[in-house]
Amino acid sequence: MLPLLLLLVVVPLLHLSEGAHTDQIPRGCKPPLDWFPFCNASLPLDERLDDIISRLTLQEKPYLLVARESPKGNISRLGIPEFDWGGNCMHGVQSRCAPDGRCPTSFPNPNSLGPTFNRTIWKTMGTAIGLELRALWLQNVGENHDDRNLPHMGLDCWSPNLNIVRDPRWGRNLETPSEDPFLVGVFGTLYTLGLQNNSQVDDRYFQAVATLKHLDANSLEGPHWTPDGKWDKKHGNITRYSVNAKISMHDWAASYLAAFRQAVVEGGAAGIMCSYNRINGVPACAHEYLLQRVVRQQWKFRGYVTSDSHALEKIVTTHHYAKDWPETVQLALQAGCDIESAAWTKGNMFATGGHYIDEVPSAVQSGLIDEELVDRALRNALGVRFRLGLFDPIEDQPFWNIPPSTVQQPDHVKLAKEATAQGLVLLKNDNKIVPIDPTKYSIALIGPHLYDNITMAGNYLGQLCPKDNPSCVTTFHAGFVEAVSKYQGKGLGAAKGCSVNGNDKTGFAEAIDVAKKADVVIYVGGNNLHMEAEFIDRPDIRLPAIQVELLQEIAKVNDKIVTVLLHGGMIGLDAIVNQAAAVISAGYPGRYAGEILPDVLFGKNARAWGKLAITWYHDSIQEDLNMLDFSMSRPPGRTYRYFQGTPQYPFGHGLNPLTSFDLSKLVVHKGKGKQTLALQTNVTNTGSRPGSEIVMAFFSPPSTLSKRQPASKLRKQLFGFERVHLQPTVSRTVAFEISPTVFQLYDSDGLQVLFPGKYSVTVTNGVDAEEQISILIDKQHNLKVLHGPDESATQ
Repeated sequence: MLPLLLLLVVVPLLHLSEGAHTDQIPRGCKPPLDWFPFCNASLPLDERLDDIISRLTLQEKPYLLVARESPKGNISRLGIPEFDWGGNCMHGVQSRCAPDGRCPTSFPNPNSLGPTFNRTIWKTMGTAIGLELRALWLQNVGENHDDRNLPHMGLDCWSPNLNIVRDPRWGRNLETPSEDPFLVGVFGTLYTLGLQNNSQVDDRYFQAVATLKHLDANSLEGPHWTPDGKWDKKHGNITRYSVNAKISMHDWAASYLAAFRQAVVEGGAAGIMCSYNRINGVPACAHEYLLQRVVRQQWKFRGYVTSDSHALEKIVTTHHYAKDWPETVQLALQAGCDIESAAWTKGNMFATGGHYIDEVPSAVQSGLIDEELVDRALRNALGVRFRLGLFDPIEDQPFWNIPPSTVQQPDHVKLAKEATAQGLVLLKNDNKIVPIDPTKYSIALIGPHLYDNITMAGNYLGQLCPKDNPSCVTTFHAGFVEAVSKYQGKGLGAAKGCSVNGNDKTGFAEAIDVAKKADVVIYVGGNNLHMEAEFIDRPDIRLPAIQVELLQEIAKVNDKIVTVLLHGGMIGLDAIVNQAAAVISAGYPGRYAGEILPDVLFGKNARAWGKLAITWYHDSIQEDLNMLDFSMSRPPGRTYRYFQGTPQYPFGHGLNPLTSFDLSKLVVHKGKGKQTLALQTNVTNTGSRPGSEIVMAFFSPPSTLSKRQPASKLRKQLFGFERVHLQPTVSRTVAFEISPTVFQLYDSDGLQVLFPGKYSVTVTNGVDAEEQISILIDKQHNLKVLHGPDESATQ
């Protein structure tokens, strides 16, 4: 098997001999309907789009602007095929398995990918997902939905989710990599570059299309509870469909829009999804300022915009922003919502019908809608399909040459397993209990997730196994049984003990007995998708009471407890942290977690372990934060960037139990650019075993910044990070380029500004190594080092 990176280069050389049948694939310009000017691949794209749009009747046009039951968009007289907008690729292609039994590779959920701080994994994963999507598409494989009448996968991914982790209670925290907009933006950019461009194999075509979601401020599912877990009579019915996110222009630009901007400007994302909610009173999919002035004018976005599923319906039925459906359609098209996601098959929960189809012709004829708005939407939507190569001859297109064997190929599976190992975060490790030597210590394996082979995989899943039977997924119990046997361990006992939630304690006695007989307890618990998911926010961030009680009872007979927690948002640990000798944040670590976790805990994986990409608060945070409040800085503040309190574990925290590291010799040199500096530090493995370290660089704004500027409330901001793997005693130089743009903040109008003053720069591993310098920026944007090992390095 070719290494993955080599495979990306030689894709054009692969052949369809393994069975893809291109004559069955929905593409345009096939004989005899290949004579239209829009079929001439030598013409400029704008001319081709002009031609195809000019040939559409007013009644036909909206059929190309509706997602979901997409065969409605098949304009057969022009040879325009169906196109399935909206397959999901959150951490793998959300499709069924291929006819040969190969199933799409499932990677860890994004909340487990963020802690890896690994750019290579993020981009290579995007490339792998794009390759597999093409391979599955070429085999007519369908989406993984219960509705079996849906068409086969399209080439448009409604992924990634770039909403920040604003509140630990949000049900969809598992879908996004971090609370930090810079980190989320880097993830989104690299995922997009990998998915769409595949290392620029052929810059004429997209491999697939990334659709960034959900623009914007989509971080509440509902319904809403009071901090003590009771139904909020005043706000209880507020959900993602009805909430009005009231946001200052500063917070909007600095926190909510920043990651999207980065993925568009630097990643070239070709798709954006507008969200259900209102933003300062205006529904996102009718928000002309957002979709036109910000997205298209400021960011120079050239792709298409889709609504979230039935989001347009909410404009009139929930937000009451429009008086009827014709006005809703008019507002959406005027704002720049090109695609309406609505027309699911009858009986589906999102089956609201295609209102663009129903309303556009008559609204144009009555003068309510200018037909130029319809044509603008068509240009944006069809432009993406042309860039996918769906109207060009296929002979010299590299992405028509993806063999079926690409799906779940060994390199993709290896990458998924590496991501799982690197996304585990060791929060606590008393007496260095981890790594555990199974030949010296007998193990009691306890917890509600022992025999579960689905929860670890997370949400938005493609089929994991043929015939959608999850039996091919290794449970945590099976993984530990195999590992203990492989390493000729001292012994392993197991008992579930309790369910994730509930009141049934009948399993306590067995679990306590197993714990009493063992040297070390490994507890695998936490949350599940019945507690936190799309549609479901958590009323309480604490570990469920039944699990707290079980852990407390176990601690009475065995104090060597290694607690592994599955979760989306962070879990309040105040009740159990003192009983646990070690605590591991696993997120939703992916379908291979049952195989990977034993080796990681036994110290057999030298490249394992990551760091927190979120702040891990104390339990009381849910009493201090109103989930309906979208302000980032209102006390006590949200995320590490604004939080004024002391967290249980800070952003960037994460222990490496295998070895130790040191940072030294922080120096600053002149950079490559005219106004740049190169900040360098040495990372040294000071232990006796190989291991990986993550180095992060932050800046804090000048203390002299006027308090009238909202940017003055920013505590610090990540601007660089690097993951390194080192052998014992080996050092490596990690460098961060510093330019004036690194320090740009936002003013009260949401405009980027470089404030003069002294900025504090910190380089740290998030645990026990930290170095600082100060950089002065003058009014001409020159940079000067004020404090540091090399004060002569100035610009």
